[in-house]
Amino acid sequence: MSVAVIWERAPRVIRGALLGLLAAVTGTFVALGGASPALAHADLLSSSPEDGAVLSTAPSEVELVFNEPVQLVEGATRLFPGDGTPRELDARVVDTAVVVELPVGLIDGSYALSYRVVSADGHPVGGAITFQLGSRQASGPAATPLAQGDPVITETLVSLLTFTQYLGLLVFAGWLFFDVIVLRRTDAPSDRHRRMSGYALVAAISASFLLLPATAARVAGEELVQLLPDSGDLVLLPMSAWLPSLSWPVLAVAGTVTLAGLVALAVAQRAGSQLNRLLAVGSAAIALLSPVLVGHTQTVQPTWLMQFADAGHLLAGAFWVGGVVGLLRFLAIAQPAGPDEPGSVPAVEAAAVVTRFSRFALYSVGLLAVSGVAMGYLVVGSWETLFASAYGQLLLIKLGLVALVVVLAACNRLAFLPRIVRLPSQEQQWRRLRRTLVWEAWVLVAAVAVTGFLTNHSPNMPTAGTTAQPVSPQGVELVAESQGLTVTGMLEPALPGSNTVTVHLEYDGKPVSVADVRVEARLTEQALGPLVASPRLLEGTGDYEATLSLPVRGEWQIQVLARIDTYAQPIAVIPVVIE
Repeated sequence: MSVAVIWERAPRVIRGALLGLLAAVTGTFVALGGASPALAHADLLSSSPEDGAVLSTAPSEVELVFNEPVQLVEGATRLFPGDGTPRELDARVVDTAVVVELPVGLIDGSYALSYRVVSADGHPVGGAITFQLGSRQASGPAATPLAQGDPVITETLVSLLTFTQYLGLLVFAGWLFFDVIVLRRTDAPSDRHRRMSGYALVAAISASFLLLPATAARVAGEELVQLLPDSGDLVLLPMSAWLPSLSWPVLAVAGTVTLAGLVALAVAQRAGSQLNRLLAVGSAAIALLSPVLVGHTQTVQPTWLMQFADAGHLLAGAFWVGGVVGLLRFLAIAQPAGPDEPGSVPAVEAAAVVTRFSRFALYSVGLLAVSGVAMGYLVVGSWETLFASAYGQLLLIKLGLVALVVVLAACNRLAFLPRIVRLPSQEQQWRRLRRTLVWEAWVLVAAVAVTGFLTNHSPNMPTAGTTAQPVSPQGVELVAESQGLTVTGMLEPALPGSNTVTVHLEYDGKPVSVADVRVEARLTEQALGPLVASPRLLEGTGDYEATLSLPVRGEWQIQVLARIDTYAQPIAVIPVVIE
């Protein structure tokens, strides 16, 4: 309803200007669709020695050069020798590089150096490089790796808490905007209104403070909550394990949400002057905009434009989400065309409130669209990333939900609103309007939930892999079929150290001969990897061949990625046991 009413009530000049602005922004996005995707997280540019290097003597240090300044994670820089027992190393940051001191007396064999750093947007970035001392065949004896998995539970908790934080802030601030700007209330709100506002703010504050240990545990690569298989007990990560990884921007957001939110709530709970209402709106806006301090807004260039677009998106989203909730609450109390009870409002006055909301919401929806397109272009940057990355796919889901809201709005506009304007005393039309508004509110909540996961994904991150067939432990055969990609080949000798990967690829039954093929290896039990190799296409056979260093024993995940065209990048994952 809100979008349709906004459009209908807008003057023709404003509608034309808005269409022109949206067309210009969207046209720019389409025209630059082939641009490179934005690097929203830190990216390793080079290393010395290079990944996969064979050295005659051991270097004293390893230098990792990133595309932006990074922060170290305590205890996360480790050296894996051939026996598989990791060793923590000392490291320091020099400009955009991380310098790692290697221990003296390294023997000949294969080594993997794993790292975990924090990018400027607060997200952790991990990886590994390998090098060989002596000949490629040299390798130490294998040992059983220590158990250490990726913090999947922690990642999910961070996304859910981010959703709760956003929803609480959007409802709290948006409802206050609706109350002050649309209803223009001058008297004190009811007890029920106070409780609802308080619930929304408590949800936002609680989520903001719970994000402190959750984000710190994610940076450290630890699970915040673990289930003990023997006893079935839930165990929380000790504070000493996550506190060193706590970042000040997350703490600043929690403090700002609390202080500004409480000020806005206190001022809004009583009747007051115009100055008090402005103070309430301003304090709520400060609390709402505090999440701009963290996330992609800190790294995507130009940062000022990204931060400005993010702020506009939050303000517009708050007016839309909170406005729909506030309008529902107003109609429930006002009961236009209903029985004459305390708090009820004549149908004509209720229609005037809807009209006033539409007039102000015009600018809100326009800002929401323009800022959303700008942020999408700055973060994603290309059609390829939009369809190939998990971030882009989540963004498409969010766009689909917003489109569904527009459909509901059109239904309100075409089916119910004209009848309400003609006959405002018909209770049935108001009831249908409220029912559709409820659906609109739920879809908006779903869009906010997707946003909670969206903010914690990287546009550089590949889509999750798929299942594959298990293989034998020595001179193993690689066989997998996933997303239309068929992989057949060999990994030899399937021992710790240097290995040769030879694969034949087919997509939808046709041989693959594209240039963009990548092989990645991960040892998830040790959080080691990805170790990346770029295969070369063998003339005559049509096979791909690459040298892949697997320095320690364990169950590795060999991932084969092939860029078929702009929109298709199938991925197959094959488990391989290195003995």
